[in-house]
Amino acid sequence: MLIEGILLLHDNARSHTAAQTTALLEFFGWGVLDHLPYSPDLATSDFHLFHQPKHHLGGNHYNDDEDVKTAVTSWLLE
Repeated sequence: MLIEGILLLHDNARSHTAAQTTALLEFFGWGVLDHLPYSPDLATSDFHLFHQPKHHLGGNHYNDDEDVKTAVTSWLLE
């Protein structure tokens, strides 16, 4: 079992901040990187949402916001 050098990054969901969860993390000696409340950053669980648009739009150059909107719209309609 891995117990050293582990850092968890999770949001402030009740299940993540519950006393029982906190105690278990302390027991294993794992560190926790807190996700700030009301942070503009995405929660780790949301990263999968942007894989396909990133793949579709990556490597392209856009002149303005309208070009990006058009590209995203065309990707959504495919």
